[in-house]
Amino acid sequence: MTERSYFDSQSDDAAGQPGRFQEDFACSRRMVDLTHTLDADSAQIGDADAGHDWPVHPEILELLEALLEANPTMQPGKEARGCERPHAVYLPEHYEPAYAYPLVVWFHGDGGSEADLRRVMPQISNRNYIGVALRGNASLEKGHGWSLDEKGISSLVEDVRTVAVSLRREYHIHSERIYLAGYGSGATAAVEVMLRQPEWFGGVLSLNGGLPKIDQPLDSLPELKDKRILIATSVNSPTTKVGDVVAAGRLLYAAGMQVGTRVYQDSGHRPSKKMLRDIDSWLMDDICAAGTAGLSA
Repeated sequence: MTERSYFDSQSDDAAGQPGRFQEDFACSRRMVDLTHTLDADSAQIGDADAGHDWPVHPEILELLEALLEANPTMQPGKEARGCERPHAVYLPEHYEPAYAYPLVVWFHGDGGSEADLRRVMPQISNRNYIGVALRGNASLEKGHGWSLDEKGISSLVEDVRTVAVSLRREYHIHSERIYLAGYGSGATAAVEVMLRQPEWFGGVLSLNGGLPKIDQPLDSLPELKDKRILIATSVNSPTTKVGDVVAAGRLLYAAGMQVGTRVYQDSGHRPSKKMLRDIDSWLMDDICAAGTAGLSA
């Protein structure tokens, strides 16, 4: 059985390219050398992680500018061509171009951004998936959220498709193993996208998110049949009560979906480690089941 082509490019092969972003080796080597010469105790130096800046050094800044100019895909939020919405991409450790990876499309909760992907994906798995996260289309006092009116959803669906197509040009992604997942308002957005284009995706995971308003009978969407959804909440969630999960599960089950439900201890304003570990288990169950049914990349 061959892959479907919802996320295939018309002009580019989707076989994938090796490794992380390509860099000019000489510039990169020089930048590393300069960084090592700086005094680690200097007040100018911050840890080179997501929450800090690179060490301040004039030549390092010049080299970074040269790298970014030569390699636009290194710029934050510009990893996938054709999508204007800021986004981030996560590549697994020891990326293997010959393997068709599942793709996890992550939707952050209120107050978050695409940068949340750097924390979320390693807790799901640092080897099993390629990940991508798009920034919410609504600006909040702190961070971003999701505007889920008709215009917002239509734009989001198109941006998800654009990013997936672009990533399949660069990396080896299995088109039948593209999954949506989100937390809070991002979970609602993920389910909205799934309901708009169920034939595009392998399944969706909703963590502490409310079921979106549905304007049409779900039995009018035959593409939902046998699609998988995991609906989860935490015991103290202010937005998604256990009864809401049960009601949503019954509705989606009646539409033919394969529904899983889970209740966790309070996870606060972000998904708990247990929630994220369970994403990996849920996804691998689906992938292994598909493999035994004879699907191939």
